[in-house]
Amino acid sequence: MKIGRIELDMNARRLRRDGQDIRLGSRAFDLLATLASANGRVVSRSDLMSTVWPGTVVEDCNIDVNISALRKALGDDRDLIVTVARRGYRLAPSQDVQPKLGTAASTRPLPRRVGNLIGREVVVAKAAEVLADSQVLTLTGIAGVGKSSLALELAYRIAPSCPATVAFVDLASAPTIDEVLSAIAYGCGIEMPEDIVSSEYLGAALSNAPWLLILDGAEHVISAVAQIVEALLTVSPGIQFLVTSREPLKIRNETVFRVDPLAVPKLTDRCDEMLNSPAVQLFVHHAQQMHPRFVPRIAEIASIGKICQRLDGIPLAIELAAGRAELLGVEGVQRLLSDGLSFLSGGYRTATSRHRCLQAALDVSFDLLSDSAQSLLVQLYRFAGPFNFDSLRGVVNDMAVTTRGLIENIDELVSKSLVNVCIDGPEPMYSLFECIRTFVAEKFQCASDEHAAGRAVQKPLAGDVALPASCLP
Repeated sequence: MKIGRIELDMNARRLRRDGQDIRLGSRAFDLLATLASANGRVVSRSDLMSTVWPGTVVEDCNIDVNISALRKALGDDRDLIVTVARRGYRLAPSQDVQPKLGTAASTRPLPRRVGNLIGREVVVAKAAEVLADSQVLTLTGIAGVGKSSLALELAYRIAPSCPATVAFVDLASAPTIDEVLSAIAYGCGIEMPEDIVSSEYLGAALSNAPWLLILDGAEHVISAVAQIVEALLTVSPGIQFLVTSREPLKIRNETVFRVDPLAVPKLTDRCDEMLNSPAVQLFVHHAQQMHPRFVPRIAEIASIGKICQRLDGIPLAIELAAGRAELLGVEGVQRLLSDGLSFLSGGYRTATSRHRCLQAALDVSFDLLSDSAQSLLVQLYRFAGPFNFDSLRGVVNDMAVTTRGLIENIDELVSKSLVNVCIDGPEPMYSLFECIRTFVAEKFQCASDEHAAGRAVQKPLAGDVALPASCLP
């Protein structure tokens, strides 16, 4: 085993540097062999004790004595042995731990596709075309619009003929930069010691071949993902990224591809025209998956069209609504939508929480906002249609918000896919999806109720929604 300039022969129990023998005591050699066999991982003092002195009761200081003897014997290479505070010892990764390279055979299998993407043929083709010319492509859009499904569909279509190794990385349960790096390493089949979590190490492991890394659900760690992507591109230019997020990474070389909801029918459409609508087709398809004998009656087709309109053509919302049709009936689903979105839950058991409940998906988006952006969004429920910047200023002029602050907040809401902006006319026009408007109206009502309860007892209640006074009646 080679460790920098050091050669460790386990069988002959010999240590050589630059061809010259280094004399070591038997316990010191066993310590070094144990550290070398750990492949860069930290070895605790208790593990060293049980390995080097098995079945023997010795003083703990024996480890310190032999580590000191090892460092003295290694001379200029003494820094190979690293003390990790309160954990143990390891060998320095820069010299002794070579990254275990991932290959197409070692990557984790792609997640299983759940059915076909209805109404997305054109979008898939267009996204594949843009991806071919992009080093970093970020699919953005409102929660539940189908970014993950689109990315997975691209992965399946590209993988068979792609010269790069395709790896799909789910970031849903990776809240820190270290866990994002570990998730990427896991998805690529790379063994990265837990104490050597770095972009440099991961980049070295990925530099042996071209890669297409699909990072799914990056919005809750957007800054960390942006840093990691830039760092990996620096050390491994052969990597290509496809990222799904509710907001862009905002880094160099990024191309942003907005994923729009499915087209919904007009209320004036005939039944056959409604059935040709991608949103209605998705509803019917999912309802039939839940209840194979489901065939919508003429009156139900019109109701399904209204449901799809009410849900803005958002695939997750439509699938959840269709899943409730067996229990509540189509008309029952339509009626309940006027009361809110909380009943839209019950997705696939294997899906993440953000894909099992529309309210949970929107809560994630809301929680990722700054306090001031949350307050502004709650105010925007008052707009039933498009509004311009002057109208926006009129609504918040009693919130003591500066023009600069208002611009920053509306920019945050647009970037995070919670407010739409259209710049086709003489001035930008903003709007909310109807489901977002319903969601923030419920937030407003909740804040109002809690504020009223607090005033009734003349003291604030724990857990009050933190909104400016102008957000309240």
